[in-house]
Amino acid sequence: MQRKREKTWTGTQILTLSAMLTAVGVVIGMLCKNFMTFNVYYRFTLENLPVIFAGLVFGPLVGGAVGVSADIISCLCSTNPALNPVISIGAAFVGICAGIVPEWIVKRRGMTQIIVAVALAHLVGQVGIKSIGKIVWFGMPYWGVFIGLGVSIVAGAIECVLIKAVMNRLGMTSAVRRTGNDLR
Repeated sequence: MQRKREKTWTGTQILTLSAMLTAVGVVIGMLCKNFMTFNVYYRFTLENLPVIFAGLVFGPLVGGAVGVSADIISCLCSTNPALNPVISIGAAFVGICAGIVPEWIVKRRGMTQIIVAVALAHLVGQVGIKSIGKIVWFGMPYWGVFIGLGVSIVAGAIECVLIKAVMNRLGMTSAVRRTGNDLR
């Protein structure tokens, strides 16, 4: 009896899903930049959710591309189109860090992998690199990093729950298995 080979994703399917995740990130980013910004330094946002998802499912390169694309497009479409290259690099690192976790850090699938990916993505990309951009370009005080850390903890917890909920859907689970990264 011959074993049935599972179908894998094609480049076109990965590109299409990446574009849809970028669009979701753009919409979330625009809404949060326009309605949930407390001041020039702080805002509550879940715009990293599709970026982290792309990194977890398709790897660090696709995650980084989705992150930088979503950041640049949402900046250009918002009411304050101040494009900061350091913050765009931070957005790329959110996806890169999320993609590194299933490949090299936590190979066992499940909630542990999602938590580590979200935590690493937020610590390196959001709190680390994006805070440097805010300090250098906008003059954010150094102690503002701790406020950003608090906001990232809350956003990260919500993102973990949402990613796990999406992964628990039967259709999504079988689709993600085709990428070679089964996040059960």
